[in-house]
Amino acid sequence: MRIIYLLLIFVLFAQCTQYKKLVYLQQDETSVDSARLAAIERYELKPGDLLHIRVFSPDPAINEMFNFESGQNRTNYNDISLYLNGFQINDSSHIELPVIGIINLEEQSLSEARQTITDSVNAYISDATVRVKLLSYRVNVIGEISRPGVVNVYRHQSNIFEVLGMAGDINPMGDRTQVEVYRQHEGQKLKMTIDLTQFDALSNPAYYIYPNDIIYVRPLRAKAFRDNIPIISLSLTTITTFLLILNYFR
Repeated sequence: MRIIYLLLIFVLFAQCTQYKKLVYLQQDETSVDSARLAAIERYELKPGDLLHIRVFSPDPAINEMFNFESGQNRTNYNDISLYLNGFQINDSSHIELPVIGIINLEEQSLSEARQTITDSVNAYISDATVRVKLLSYRVNVIGEISRPGVVNVYRHQSNIFEVLGMAGDINPMGDRTQVEVYRQHEGQKLKMTIDLTQFDALSNPAYYIYPNDIIYVRPLRAKAFRDNIPIISLSLTTITTFLLILNYFR
């Protein structure tokens, strides 16, 4: 019987996940409720990025000349229409606009690209306003996530909590203390680790998520044990049954 009791205690303990491993942004009781946010890195546009570009002027004819979207597409946006009406940066870091032609955006940030396009438009017309936005970008979220896979992000400079929320959040077996973020930077793949249970995660360089980042949530060590509970339980049950039978025949 002692073995059975020990088995029950063992299984119940294995089912428990420590509370501190599940709570985000924990603080000490003596700490203040403030933290310095991570600095937003300068993101340079890369080949494959998709831009939404609109030219506005007082003359409707000029608007129609520079913007080829139909009235229906302007009001019914979806992933397909955004892709079809967007301007993709090619392998040479160029885009091609109606009337204007080819524009070089190599190593430019979004604000710099907006100024470059505005200067090109102003060479043809005056008093025009140009709007440039980075359309949806993809982030791969894998590991102990409710809905792992590719997440399309529509908000520029989204943070890791927003992206994880779109993927259904980390499940109870995910390790929130060592979330890994892989990022392409200057031809190299960087690996960053962020502890989402600590309040200073807000100042971690991995707090803001960038296009083509990979977020990997490792499993807790308890997950491997929990997955093996049926086998362990069966083995212990077999041993217990064998000992009971052996004791009976004695």
